[in-house]
Amino acid sequence: MTEMSEKEQEDERKMTEMSEKEQEQVQGDRKKKRKKILILIGILLLVVVAAAIFFMTRKPKEAITEENYKKIMEDMGNEVQEGYFETYMNTVWTFPDGTSESADAVLGNSPNNKKPIRCEVMLADSNEVVLSTGVLPVGAEMPPFKLEVDLDAGKYEAVCMVYLLNEEDDGTYTDYSNAGFNVTIIVEN
Repeated sequence: MTEMSEKEQEDERKMTEMSEKEQEQVQGDRKKKRKKILILIGILLLVVVAAAIFFMTRKPKEAITEENYKKIMEDMGNEVQEGYFETYMNTVWTFPDGTSESADAVLGNSPNNKKPIRCEVMLADSNEVVLSTGVLPVGAEMPPFKLEVDLDAGKYEAVCMVYLLNEEDDGTYTDYSNAGFNVTIIVEN
């Protein structure tokens, strides 16, 4: 006969003190508990198996090699083509004074684009808008322009935000994507 642990002896003593009905209820509760544990283990096993199948059947990403480099770069270029745009502009604009047109400022929408653009020029230190263009169609260039704000003589760092536009069904435009370019504005007098 094997020796029982103290806990087993205590459980045995309690069982003998209980009525048969109580003993059946305790055993039923234990069976329910075991059944719940087995169900949880089964669910966990199913999740592990599903995860293993997913990772084993997933196509690995293509590694970049000398042989496939050009193809991968072409594919990447095609993927970003829709949001890509060009602008032509110079980055130093000189104005004789704060109310005159610039003789050297260039700002336009490249003929390579597929969508119109609009631009806003803001002073870097204050975000004050000093120039807003209307819609510039593909291939259009701004004629000589002046600032919308009369700036004192000096050198100003600014950001030219260029917005690529989507034309809506009603003929209005919404911003599609954008990029900012640093511009230096020089007001001579």
